[in-house]
Amino acid sequence: MNPVSGDDEPNPMKLPDILAALEAEGIRADLAFTKPDESPALIAQQAISEGYDLVVVGGGDGTVSEVAKGLIDAPIPLGIIPIGTYNNIAHSLNLPMELASACRVLAHGQTRQIDVGQANGDRYFFEAAGIGLDAALFPLGEEIKGGRWGRMLQAARLAWGYQPQWLCLHLDRSLSDARQRPFKPRRFLRRRVVSTRREFCLPALLVVVANGPYYGTGFTVAPEAIIDDGLLTVSVFRGFSKWELVRHFWSISKGQYHYNPKIETYSVAEVRLTSPARLPVHVDGHPLGEVPVTLKVMKQALRVVVPTENMPTYERQADPNPPVALPAPKRRL
Repeated sequence: MNPVSGDDEPNPMKLPDILAALEAEGIRADLAFTKPDESPALIAQQAISEGYDLVVVGGGDGTVSEVAKGLIDAPIPLGIIPIGTYNNIAHSLNLPMELASACRVLAHGQTRQIDVGQANGDRYFFEAAGIGLDAALFPLGEEIKGGRWGRMLQAARLAWGYQPQWLCLHLDRSLSDARQRPFKPRRFLRRRVVSTRREFCLPALLVVVANGPYYGTGFTVAPEAIIDDGLLTVSVFRGFSKWELVRHFWSISKGQYHYNPKIETYSVAEVRLTSPARLPVHVDGHPLGEVPVTLKVMKQALRVVVPTENMPTYERQADPNPPVALPAPKRRL
């Protein structure tokens, strides 16, 4: 458990509330708190070696990700009590935000195997990786979301002065059911561009490689991304004017998403990105250095406890400005 998730200061009321909710569902739990000098992944691995049936994380996306790294390809599942600020991973899994309901899922839910993103062979991500302007702006995301005008102005200046950079994408859909089929960008538009190219270069402002639909400070960056389909969703932002880019990110920061013909989207098992420019890269908001970078999917590498089909459907908490309705995606293999 992260004792400060979702708050600037520790909240001592969370612990007794969580223990009471777990006890009400008949769950006996041994507690371990995250510490700055101790890896949460090591706590998870220790739980495996000691014969525990389940590792439960009480925290936000950062804590969930760190613990989950210790459970990749492990025989026991991860349970999540979402008490962070944004809870993107929990939203992608359709987990309830209310404490009692989350504990009910832990007691009576089912195990689902989800994908994990891997960067350069030794770094993992559960939400998304970003290249270009996205990685340059990511450190300012929290302040922008919080309405801090100084950081918002800094971000606006950075975005306004940022120029598209040449990026080369090497796309691979090496899946058993897609190996011999055409490679197609997924655009939910009237005009569809179909390409059999697996390697191409183009000027782009940024590229987001998503494992699930939500990332960062609650941005809905890839609403068609599915967290257990064995694919990563690559979104290439090209041809945006400065005002279009500002409007787009302002909309998704408010929970609204509008499909844009200047965003090309691909489903891949692996993508390698190179550029003559020194473009920054992040994974789940953590700096990874610069391109070149290779991102691949580890198919169904993590077991997670989720609601069963006969449980009520837990939707994302209502926003003042709810996302627009999305067409049912037609997955093109």
